[in-house]
Amino acid sequence: MFRLEGPARSDRNNAILAGYLAFVAGFVNSGGFVLIGSFTSHVTGSVGRLSIDVTRGDLGAAFFAALLAVTFFLGSLSASLILQGPRPARLPRLYGTALLLEGLLLAGFIFVAGLSQTSHPRLRDAEAAILCAAMGMQNSLVTRLSGAVVRTTHLTGVITDLGIETAHWLRWRIRLWRARGAANVAAERPPTHVKTVLLLTIATAFTLGALLGATLTALISRWAMMGPACAVWGASIYAFSQRTSAGGGQPREE
Repeated sequence: MFRLEGPARSDRNNAILAGYLAFVAGFVNSGGFVLIGSFTSHVTGSVGRLSIDVTRGDLGAAFFAALLAVTFFLGSLSASLILQGPRPARLPRLYGTALLLEGLLLAGFIFVAGLSQTSHPRLRDAEAAILCAAMGMQNSLVTRLSGAVVRTTHLTGVITDLGIETAHWLRWRIRLWRARGAANVAAERPPTHVKTVLLLTIATAFTLGALLGATLTALISRWAMMGPACAVWGASIYAFSQRTSAGGGQPREE
C-alpha cells in the first residue's frame, strides 16, 4: 500500500487508500464545523471568508482566515519535506511518519479544544488552524503517493470529474443506440470504469465520514476527533510494518 508511488501503484490500492482517507477527511471537516464553525479540509472557504472580512474592515478576522490557508499550506509543506527523504528503501517509513504526525495534530486539537472555556471566534480559528494543518498533510501525502490521481480532502474536483466520466458513458451509449448494432460502433470498447469507481469511492467515503463526524461530534463533542486520529495512526502503523520490494525496484502492485 505504501511501498510504491504513482503509476507503479495498482488501481485497487489507490481505491482503498482513497476511500479510507476520504472518510477521515469527511469526518474531520464536518466534525470541525460542528465544534468551531469552520470547514477545515480545504482552502476555498477560508479564502472566501478572508475576502469578506477584508471588505467588512474586520482585519482581525481576516488575519485568522488567512491563517487557516497558511496552516493548510504548512501542513502540505511539512508532509512533502518528510517524503523527500532517501527512497525507495525508506518509503513506507516516510509515509508512516507523515501519517503519525497527522494523527498527532488531530489528537492535539482535542487537547487544545479542552483547554479553552470560551467560544471566542478568534480562539475557534486558532483551533481550526490545527485541523487545517492536518488536512494539508493528508492532501499532500495522498497526492504524492498516488501520483496526483487521488485527492481526499475535498469533493469539488471529484464531482467535476464524475460529470466528465458520466458524459463519456452517455456519449458511448447514445452512439450504440443510434447505430443499432452497426459493427463499427458496436465493436467500440466502453469507457473504462476504473476512474469512475475511484471517484465514486472518494465521494461516498467522504460523505459517510461527514455524516458520522457530524453525528458523533454532536453527541460527544471534541472527543469524536479521536476516531480519525486513531484511523490515521492505524494507517501509520500499517505503513511502518511494510517492506519495500527486494532490490529496491518499483514493480506494479497486484
